[in-house]
Amino acid sequence: MKMLRSSAVALLLFAFTTSLFATDFGDPADVKQVRKVVAGKFGHALNASISHDWALCTAYSGESDMSVVLHRSSSGWKIVASDGGAYVAETLKPLGVSAADIPALLKAYQ
Repeated sequence: MKMLRSSAVALLLFAFTTSLFATDFGDPADVKQVRKVVAGKFGHALNASISHDWALCTAYSGESDMSVVLHRSSSGWKIVASDGGAYVAETLKPLGVSAADIPALLKAYQ
């Protein structure tokens, strides 16, 4: 039990430390809203990229990182998809993300 607790603490510290180096991209008000939606569902939002009405956010849930795609509607940001892997252009296109928005969204991984 003690080893499990130590591992969990180390993982949280790693996630927190890596989030310090990642930078958000996009309008600060949108970033704040996206982070709030993602944190409400998954626990912790690490970083986010926003482009027009699309967002890509990295979240920490349990013991793993998740990638979360969001789309803005008239009622606010909604989660469209989430995955334990990283999204790339080929996986964002089928979700409806325009080719023009994809490079900006992928800044979440840089």
